[in-house]
Amino acid sequence: MTWASALAVVMTAIMMFFLAVNSFQAVLLMLAVPELWSHWQLADDEYFHTLVGTEALPPISVVATLHDGHAHAPALARMLLELQYPRHEVVLVNDSTGEGVSETLRTLTSEFDLYQVPPAFTVNLRTQPVRAYYRSRTYPRLLCIDKEPGGRGDAINAGLNASRYPHALAVWHNIVFERDALLRLTRPFLLDRSVVAVGGILRPANGAYIEDDRLVAPGVHGWALGSQTIEYMRNFLFQRLGWNRLASNLIFPGNTVLFKREHVFGVGGFDPDVGIPGVDLDIRLHRHLTDKGINPSMPVIPDQIAWAQVPEDLAGIARARRSWQRDLLRSLRQASPVFGNPEFGAFGMLAVPYFWVAIIVAPFVELAGYVGLVVGAATGALDAPFIVAYLAAVIGYGILLSVWTVTLQLLTFQRTARQREIWRLFFFAVVESLGYRQLMAWYRASAYFVDRPQTVQDHG
Repeated sequence: MTWASALAVVMTAIMMFFLAVNSFQAVLLMLAVPELWSHWQLADDEYFHTLVGTEALPPISVVATLHDGHAHAPALARMLLELQYPRHEVVLVNDSTGEGVSETLRTLTSEFDLYQVPPAFTVNLRTQPVRAYYRSRTYPRLLCIDKEPGGRGDAINAGLNASRYPHALAVWHNIVFERDALLRLTRPFLLDRSVVAVGGILRPANGAYIEDDRLVAPGVHGWALGSQTIEYMRNFLFQRLGWNRLASNLIFPGNTVLFKREHVFGVGGFDPDVGIPGVDLDIRLHRHLTDKGINPSMPVIPDQIAWAQVPEDLAGIARARRSWQRDLLRSLRQASPVFGNPEFGAFGMLAVPYFWVAIIVAPFVELAGYVGLVVGAATGALDAPFIVAYLAAVIGYGILLSVWTVTLQLLTFQRTARQREIWRLFFFAVVESLGYRQLMAWYRASAYFVDRPQTVQDHG
């Protein structure tokens, strides 16, 4: 076999690989349609609306992590306190550096009239030492914790220790919630006792503003932000809805997950040594609950419940993607007993293998394909019909999926969108696969060699 024929065989295998991956993603998008239909039927249920307004709703502890330099900490606290929900508390964890009371804590004390209180709870998770606990005289539902630095996971664990309620939501400082976010996240818990965690939809909201007590996101502007918006729609909305129909979701990479504290305590809490805590928690929960004879359900709801600031420059995007990729690989390695194990149902047989193939392996295969395509085209080893077929399978299929994603978004959530905004979304659905996707493949593949942190803790 000559090198040219060997290259053709390899390139054919890569093309078939992406045909399979893209076709599976197409199945997920199609399965999102009946999931959306079920959601609409539930939204129209009058009995359910009555139930949502009663004391049947479980009380919730919202745990938010803070660090030095967050001058907007008071605004974050007020936003969380003003969420529409019958009974919830807000726990702010100041995971600061330096000695004494940080500037963040001084600002919170001035704004909310904090006073120190003794701890009155059982410590279920080990954390870095806590300096002090503070209650607010003006907002009794607000608890502030000042502790030694230990990273986001450690800060969340400290907040969960001090929380009063059985359900909890862990959030970062850059998340802005819709006013009814907690009401929406709670619904699956009322309908199914097997539900142990619920994920919501997080969307980019750079430049968003508040109008009539509602957060208004501006139009999509700029190549980086527009491409990320399409990426979020495809990967964190419709694909996750499709997974609801196939297997329990891997839902913790975001910051909009409501879970039961008792289950998190059972697996030792959030890992403080993970840069983006929570990616590993989903897998540990599946293993822990399955071993106890519980078939856990972790659905994602289609409601757009929160918005986040995302990086708009390539350097920031690269850091975020590489960090997430490293944490996901670490978590999937820990999930080796789950991989292909029928004991864990569709989660072990489908979900975990898919994330290995489509997220960990695919970037390397994609980059190798581009190199092979250039070499084959330059040397004549690959003819024009094959090159066209390859680009259609790898890039054209991806564009088709993105266009279908935007179409679903407009039909379900943005029926009143302005025509200019509609065309802009379709434009980025095409552009996202022509440059942005290739950059993401490089960032993800290079995550194991470039910008590796000296320590895996993330204090930002």
